[in-house]
Amino acid sequence: MNDRHNNTMLWALLAMAVLFGTAAEWHTPGVSTDRLAALRKNGSLFASRPLPFSPEETAFYGTVRVLKRFYQCWNGAFILIAIDGSANRHAVHDPLYCIKGAGWEITESRRLVVDGGTATLLSLTRKGQQREAVFWFSDGSSRHSSVLRYWLQTTLRRLTFGASGKEPVLLILQSIEHDRPDWQSLLERCLFLFEV
Repeated sequence: MNDRHNNTMLWALLAMAVLFGTAAEWHTPGVSTDRLAALRKNGSLFASRPLPFSPEETAFYGTVRVLKRFYQCWNGAFILIAIDGSANRHAVHDPLYCIKGAGWEITESRRLVVDGGTATLLSLTRKGQQREAVFWFSDGSSRHSSVLRYWLQTTLRRLTFGASGKEPVLLILQSIEHDRPDWQSLLERCLFLFEV
């Protein structure tokens, strides 16, 4: 009788875990597209313009909310790509993977202190070209560049049906050709980036 009761309890727990896991996977707790829409385009010391997506980017992102803009901020310029994966977290990939997939070699990687946390600064080369990129994930209050932490945050958010906090947004800043900005100084002056 005791074994039968234990088996019934185990099957019931397994069924509940499967149902909860399925519900958590299919439930999208509040898409945060308003955060990207709120990203300021112009200010007293900065201006931006939208940039078109390549056919590959359009196919890759699909219906995911993504912004791509050229910013001139103080004496520096950069391209911003902001990705909100709340409707499809699988569209947010490890930036290192995407950069390498685009043919860039990462020659240096270091941490930058930013408002509310840290970002990663990458030095890149490809066919004689040199660029730099800075990226971080932001949930609106804290910032980090850990893909593992991002996946844990999004998983916890789905398991708690959104009660654990906002969906982290990925921000990637890329230098433009023949320009190597002083990223630390630029990020200290472009505080609008930390409103997301």
